Amino acid sequence: MTPSIPGGPGEDGSKGAEFTTTLGNLLRGQKLAVENVGALRVRVAKEPEAPGLEIECRRRASDGDRWWFVQGGVWMCEADSPVNAVVLVKAALGTEAGG
Repeated sequence: MTPSIPGGPGEDGSKGAEFTTTLGNLLRGQKLAVENVGALRVRVAKEPEAPGLEIECRRRASDGDRWWFVQGGVWMCEADSPVNAVVLVKAALGTEAGG
């Protein structure tokens, strides 16, 4: 049996999925419509039927393979800073950043 190495094959997506779940929960707490599109991706909108955007969690090679949130091919912020991502998502959706 091979031991699990942080970020290795046995853990590759699980940490990213944790970050994605945390972000989704924080966005729901801001009264936004959040749909899980996959373990590493959520769709966010002001209302369930409104146009929205997709946020993906993936590793960034230029930052030591740390997990980052990505929207539309643009690196938003490190995934271990989900509150920063919430502010950026709300700004992209045109909602008040303060709640």
